Amino acid sequence: MNIRKIIKSIPAVNKLYIKWKWRERRVTLGKENPDKTFYVIRRATCKVGLFSYVMTNMGLVRQAVEKGYIPVIDMQGNANTYLEDEEVGKINAWEFYFEQPCGFSLKDIANSKNVILSKGLITSKSIYPGKEVAYNLESCIGWRTLFSKYLRVREEIESEVNRMYNKMFEGKRVLGVLCRGTDYINNRPKNHPIQPEPLEVIKKAFEVMEQYHCEGIYLATEDEEIYQKFEEAFGDKLRVTQAKRCSESGNTNINDIGYQRERDRFLRGKEYLENIMLLARCDCLVAGSVGGTYGAILMSKGYDYEYVYDLGVY
Repeated sequence: MNIRKIIKSIPAVNKLYIKWKWRERRVTLGKENPDKTFYVIRRATCKVGLFSYVMTNMGLVRQAVEKGYIPVIDMQGNANTYLEDEEVGKINAWEFYFEQPCGFSLKDIANSKNVILSKGLITSKSIYPGKEVAYNLESCIGWRTLFSKYLRVREEIESEVNRMYNKMFEGKRVLGVLCRGTDYINNRPKNHPIQPEPLEVIKKAFEVMEQYHCEGIYLATEDEEIYQKFEEAFGDKLRVTQAKRCSESGNTNINDIGYQRERDRFLRGKEYLENIMLLARCDCLVAGSVGGTYGAILMSKGYDYEYVYDLGVY
């Protein structure tokens, strides 16, 4: 048995090792860029969705900028939800979907003199946008300003979403709805926001559409059963993308569900991002309290009406 296996077999020791491994620290990689300090934003290996990465990464971007550092996001150095196994260490998953915040890549800083590796563990002390952006206007405006400057979607994805928007919405007023299901409902993850029942969201959607004169409804969901309920309720007024949806996921983490297609992990992230970008362009919003909702709010220019369920936590 090697040392790493021994460490992993002792929980208390393994916990200390993980904390040490993902500590913030300064490193020198070479002699280049002596006038700059780069802040490499990392996150320990975990199974989370794209907008969980977005939120925590943007929190660290703000921290770096406030200290005069240049942020560089690293979703290459360890396994994550959007890299295939053979891509780990070779490709930066962040750059599948976004440009680097300040234009510097990991390759650009590979021989730099002043580099800080961020803390990779998310704790209760970590500062990043969360549910407060739905209820606190000052917080929302602050984070929205940062997002508009540093969250830079790749041009080809932006262009594709523009085409989708024009085709799907056709200039009509649209209510956007985000309704989570699958593992979130089945697993009831501790300390995560409780999600509303689909029939309650449908009822609320009818009310908002009538009050705010919305001609159509756009639904973002990963759950096929929820989609079917909305289709039955709204018929040809309902708009969705061609993103894959799943049913009968049981207790399986949504990030472990594949669709047997080439580059499936990349495509799942791309489809999710497109869903949220379209949600951000709707006129009104009704949504459960999840990362994608916060992302849509911060990527939007504001809604005529916004309702995010606050039902406590599991």
